[in-house]
Amino acid sequence: MAAPRKPRTMKVVDERIEEDLEVSDLVSRLEAEADDEVATGSITLRWGRGQIAVVKRAAAILGVPYQTYLKQVVFRQAIDDIEHAEAVLAPERQSRGSRRRSGSN
Repeated sequence: MAAPRKPRTMKVVDERIEEDLEVSDLVSRLEAEADDEVATGSITLRWGRGQIAVVKRAAAILGVPYQTYLKQVVFRQAIDDIEHAEAVLAPERQSRGSRRRSGSN
């Protein structure tokens, strides 16, 4: 059995420690990045190997990581779907609104 270590005595050499600005900036940046990562949501997709291979191939052709490719494609498609739905639904909503106004007189 090893002998227990003796506690080391520490001597205070200076009450103030000067901070290296580069290190301080680096730490601040890393903390901000960590905060952003925590705030970022994540999802899990269960796909077949063939589907993943297709996505990876498309990403490779464009020269981007496949996860970046997925995020870009899904986001673009979601925007397109929303715009399309709003274009289809807007006239319907307007006609319902005008019927309500004319029926209430």
